Amino acid sequence: MTAEALHRTLRQIVRRGRVLTARAQLAGYDADGLGYKTFPPDAVVIPADAAELAALMRQAKSLGVPVTLRGAGTSLSGGPVAAQGGVIAHTSALRAVREVSTAGFWCEVECGVPLNRLDEVLAPTGLFYPPDPSSGPVCTLGGNVAMNAGGAHCFRHGVTSHYVLGVEAVTLDGEVCRFGGPAGGRGAWRDDWKRLMVGSEGTLAAFTRFWLRLLPRPEKCWTYRATFPDLRSAERAVQALALDSSFPVAIELMDPRCVAMVENSPMAVGLPKDSFLIVTEIDGPAGLADARAPAVAEILRAAGATGVESSDDEAARKGLWKARKVAGGLMGQISPDFLVQDAVIPRSALADILQLVYDEADAAGFPAVNVFHAGDGNLHPNFLFDSRRPGDVHKVEEISKRLMKRVIDAGGTLSGEHGIGNDKTCCMPMVFSGAALRLQLAIPKLFNAEHRLNPLKVFASRRFGGGGEEPAAPAPSPRLFAPYFDAIDGTACVPAGITPAELAALAAPAGFRFPLLVDDAAPLASQVASTTHAPASSRFGALCDNIIGMNWRLPTGETIRAGERVAKSTTGYDLPRFLLHSQGDYGEPADFVIRLRPHTGLDGHFLMRGPESAAAAACASLQSSCWVDWFDSLDYLPGPDGRATLRAAVNCPPAEWPVFERRVASLAGRFGLGLEARRGEAAPRGGCPDISFKTTPDRAFGLAGAVAREPGARAMAVAFCGVVHAWLDGPAESRVALAAAIIARHHDDTGDLGADWTSRLVPRPPARGAEAAWCAQLAAEFSR
Repeated sequence: MTAEALHRTLRQIVRRGRVLTARAQLAGYDADGLGYKTFPPDAVVIPADAAELAALMRQAKSLGVPVTLRGAGTSLSGGPVAAQGGVIAHTSALRAVREVSTAGFWCEVECGVPLNRLDEVLAPTGLFYPPDPSSGPVCTLGGNVAMNAGGAHCFRHGVTSHYVLGVEAVTLDGEVCRFGGPAGGRGAWRDDWKRLMVGSEGTLAAFTRFWLRLLPRPEKCWTYRATFPDLRSAERAVQALALDSSFPVAIELMDPRCVAMVENSPMAVGLPKDSFLIVTEIDGPAGLADARAPAVAEILRAAGATGVESSDDEAARKGLWKARKVAGGLMGQISPDFLVQDAVIPRSALADILQLVYDEADAAGFPAVNVFHAGDGNLHPNFLFDSRRPGDVHKVEEISKRLMKRVIDAGGTLSGEHGIGNDKTCCMPMVFSGAALRLQLAIPKLFNAEHRLNPLKVFASRRFGGGGEEPAAPAPSPRLFAPYFDAIDGTACVPAGITPAELAALAAPAGFRFPLLVDDAAPLASQVASTTHAPASSRFGALCDNIIGMNWRLPTGETIRAGERVAKSTTGYDLPRFLLHSQGDYGEPADFVIRLRPHTGLDGHFLMRGPESAAAAACASLQSSCWVDWFDSLDYLPGPDGRATLRAAVNCPPAEWPVFERRVASLAGRFGLGLEARRGEAAPRGGCPDISFKTTPDRAFGLAGAVAREPGARAMAVAFCGVVHAWLDGPAESRVALAAAIIARHHDDTGDLGADWTSRLVPRPPARGAEAAWCAQLAAEFSR
């Protein structure tokens, strides 16, 4: 098709939106934030709405050119660019915040909504959406989901994948598929396809809207800015903060080169130019945050800080953040070009990897500036160069390759939040080979077999018009996780069959715990198979947020590695989350890499008893405040008699127990509930549930009550997660029949909610329609 014919066809498809074809218009779309690489598109379309975007996807094959989806173009990895020419679909017109559910803790948004615009809408509700990449004023939620964005405050709160409840996506045949929804489950699908969509970098489908999980805003924030004379003292502070009971929400580090850059600019804030700088922040209920504030300052001083400033005043806090916030923008002002990487490393490798950055950059004659998310080891080395100078681009890209090789050798990964794009495809063979590579490439085969969508991204072999398989090479030894325990990062590789007692014996001597357990005796794999959430998921997220890697045994008996040993990764398609609850269709876990949590000194729990309505209202009140982030769990246990128990579990320093006790006593008194405090006694585990329902938080109370009134059934709501666990009495045969009946009566399968259920007694129904073909194709790949 000629350019004129292409433009004419696009105008027939996109009638209410815009079609850009002039050279000056297209110039604004030939690069992303990685500005030294340019790829001019043949045309840009701006669909007026989701219907026009679906029409474009439906006609994409007839255009004969690639189609690349683009939000604001702030990516730093060469993602939303037309690497093989073709059409860019700019989704900026899809910018409605459609609904905010304060009771359900979710919102529905279109893909073109700017991140900070969502925050403005949410501010009056008392809720917020935690991911906060530095491009927040302009970046779109579609780009955030495509790249699995993070940000400074994701150290405690987690990245985008932790908050996506549902994705509406248009596949290349024009079908509009809704994966999940407000409840965050699978809905009518057999498998959890949204897990593959998040972080897929525009290579699988076109996103139109999302359902996102929200959290209550903290009552109080304390921000700290501390200077250190050397890297070792700054490193000590990072390690101590990361494991402290205050659980900082952010731990950021700037090296002296970055500090000097700020101080030599109009943005100077008066810092010593030869210092390392840490900016850290704690938040929470006012009483807790204020009680913890002096101890955080003391951690910084004890590590060797030469100066510590702190404040809980909003204006002063912004001043403390200023040096960190302006650093990124200054790079583009002082250098014609810069290349920023975002590898993630275990924190124990921090000093060695930074030294490599300095050595490599100095040898090449490039300035290197480091400003990064130190808490989770997410590096951001910025190499400043001039692409107009012969040899500079080659030298800086070779430095990047050597850096990535060292990162992988240290147990890290290529990307924590920027994605692979076309910048790091050359490094992907360091991570994936053999069967693991083949199964990564099997994902785009399902939705985009010709690589028409965003070619040459994620994997270099993804070329439109040919390719798709990596060149044949001698099969290397499988890259698998070996057993380990990392007391600095708080991660471990353990057998899938490990018991809670064995897990405690491994973690407890070093002051760690794995709170995401539902049973005192069952192997971890059995617990994962029975539910997607544990009671402690209220505080720490779903099981898939805490199992960050696996050795996965294929149906053939071969074992592959899926995931990483670091908590942040946007390296390839997210197979670990997809496979974790896939019910054996594609193999089984052999080993888990788990994220451990510090044991902060004291276990205890509170029992509040009274009428169901009062207990549910008390739970709803507590979880609508930021206190929900500090109780290990909030469990609502209805009885068959119209009365219920609200159980709030705590793991805290002994000195903080009275703060929790006062809060719970006030809550119980307000709602007329009886109160029993059990200091020093962990909340009992109910055992692997026979059924686990996933709904929205506001529906969980009613669902738990209805299930508890079924003869022979007990129920508990992990209410903030919208999860209901059910245990059934009686012999195995009757329990199977009862489970099937309860699921039929109580599962909300209207399709719009994205609800879900899991049962160790009743298998999920088989896939239907298009999904049946996807599942069959994927199962065949896993069985090769």
